[in-house]
Amino acid sequence: MAVEEEGLRVFQSVRIKIGEAKNLPTYPGPNKMRDCYCTVNLDQEEVFRTKIVEKSLCPFYGEDFYCEIPRTFRHLSFYIFDRDVFRRDSIIGEGPP
Repeated sequence: MAVEEEGLRVFQSVRIKIGEAKNLPTYPGPNKMRDCYCTVNLDQEEVFRTKIVEKSLCPFYGEDFYCEIPRTFRHLSFYIFDRDVFRRDSIIGEGPP
């Protein structure tokens, strides 16, 4: 989506750096570690996904990316997921809003 101003689409550019997550809750089972990845969402639409960091409760991603966003977007959200081979991946952490 873009804002139309006199026939022009107006976007803003943003650079996002994803460093690390700390002190994630342990997995309820014999192996307490998690296989985690982070997503970045604009208005609930996923625009970026990190690599999966396996067997960690403090995953380091060290990734950054650029994207163009419409001026009308309302929410920028970050989610930490635990990858699950047999079931749907579950959210174990989130950041604003």
